[in-house]
Amino acid sequence: MVAFAAISASATRHTYSSVTYYHVNPWYRRVLREGEEGYVLSTAPVGHQQEQLPDGAETVEVDGKTYYYADAAFWHEASGGGYVVVTPPVGAEVSSVPEEASPETEGEVMVYQYDDLYLTKDVNQSGKTIYRVEPQPPEEEINSIPTGSPSFKADGETFYYVDFNFYVEFEESGEKGFVMGEPEIGAQVDKLPAEVTTVEEDGVTYYQFDSLFFEEVEDDSGKTFYEVVGSPDGLDQEVAT
Repeated sequence: MVAFAAISASATRHTYSSVTYYHVNPWYRRVLREGEEGYVLSTAPVGHQQEQLPDGAETVEVDGKTYYYADAAFWHEASGGGYVVVTPPVGAEVSSVPEEASPETEGEVMVYQYDDLYLTKDVNQSGKTIYRVEPQPPEEEINSIPTGSPSFKADGETFYYVDFNFYVEFEESGEKGFVMGEPEIGAQVDKLPAEVTTVEEDGVTYYQFDSLFFEEVEDDSGKTFYEVVGSPDGLDQEVAT
C-alpha cells in the first residue's frame, strides 16, 4: 500500500507545469502511484515566487551567482522584486539536508534525496562538513528533446545532448521516444557539434565533447570528415564548455 501524507484544509494550492502543489510549510504535491492519488512531501516548485525569503535562508555562491537555500529549495532574486525558486545549482554547498531526506548508497557514495534534490556529504577546504548538490540521475528514456539541445549526426543517426547525457531516437511498437546512447567507436560525423573543445595529445588534434572524442580524417577521395575515437591517454573527460 502506498503511504501518503495528510495535508491541512488550509493549505494553499499552486499549479506549475501541470503539477498541483499544496503549501502548508513544508510543500506537498499531488501524485498518482500504483493507481492511487495522494500527497507526498515536495520541494517548493521551480518558478514559485514570493516577496520574502523563508526563515533561516542560507546564502550560497555558485559560479559567481548568489542563491538562497531554504525549505529544501534554492531561491534567486527575481527581476521584478522578491525571490523565485530555481533549479538546484549543481555544485552548490549547503550546511544541512532536510530531515526527511532519504539516504541511499550508490556505489561507495551516500546520496541524500528529497524530492528532486540530490546531495552528497563532504568536507570542504576549511574542514567543515557540507552537503553538495549533485545532478539528478539521468532518465534512460525521455519523451522529447528540450529546445536548443546540442545535437550531431553520426552514421546517419542524430544524437542529442540533454542534462549531460546523450540520447538517440527510437521507435518501438509505434511509440517514439529517445533513449540514452552514444555513437560507437569508428562512427563517422560530417559536422561536429558547436560545443566541442580542441585538445592536443602527442601531436594529434582531438575534438572533445563531454565523454566523446573525435579525430579529423580523410577518405580516399580527400573528403574530410570526423571519426569517433577512444579517449586518448592522458586526457580527462570533463564536460566541454
